[in-house]
Amino acid sequence: MKKNQKLTADKENLTKEKTDLTNKNAELQRQVKDLQDSKQVLENVKTDLTNENTKLKNEKTELTEKNQRLTTEKTELNNKITGLSTEKDNLTRDKENLTAALSTAKGQAEQTSQKLNELERRHAPYQKLEKLYEVFLEVKDRLNFNFVATTHSAMDLIASVLSDSKYYLESLYKKASQELSDKRSDKGEKLAELFDLLFEYIKDSKFERLKEPSAYDHTCKTLYPEQNTSGKMQRVVLRGYKHNNKVYYTIVDMGS
Repeated sequence: MKKNQKLTADKENLTKEKTDLTNKNAELQRQVKDLQDSKQVLENVKTDLTNENTKLKNEKTELTEKNQRLTTEKTELNNKITGLSTEKDNLTRDKENLTAALSTAKGQAEQTSQKLNELERRHAPYQKLEKLYEVFLEVKDRLNFNFVATTHSAMDLIASVLSDSKYYLESLYKKASQELSDKRSDKGEKLAELFDLLFEYIKDSKFERLKEPSAYDHTCKTLYPEQNTSGKMQRVVLRGYKHNNKVYYTIVDMGS
């Protein structure tokens, strides 16, 4: 009886141990599975970290290359800036030199212009005298004055006319008027020019040149454009003058 009870108790103990071992095995299996799951998670995390690390390395490489390019570009820009700065300095220096040269040239030009103007001013009276004598030579054959044969310069001519201004000017004015009225003559304009040139040298206060052409005298003819085949009015004006308030009227030749 005792032996059976002992066997039963041993059996129960074995059964209990088996159950405990089964439970422990199940727990170990669960723990193994948890460890395996954790290992997979860690593997996934490792893979993700490896990929992230690779990505960061690539980005670092790209950033390094970009930084190198930017450094190169910066160096090139600095070189260009230095070159432009040097060029600016050269251009500024050239501008200053050109400005100085221009100022010098302008000053020289002004001096030359002043000298030229002074020479022209000094030479102007001689040019007028030359012109006066030149015109005189062209019309001397139309003048019946005694001094014509002995006149060899403008000064001779002026001296002769000034010896009797009223007589010679009136005579010359009448002669110019006659020649202008004579369509066969080609010396009317030159005689008018000679009178104009000579009048400048008359210093007698009794003589006064008319400022504006006076009323045309009776020898003038009215000519309208439609009467002229060229459609243009042509005229030669011998501007009048006063002597002792007597007006010598302007004479106009209306050409055809």
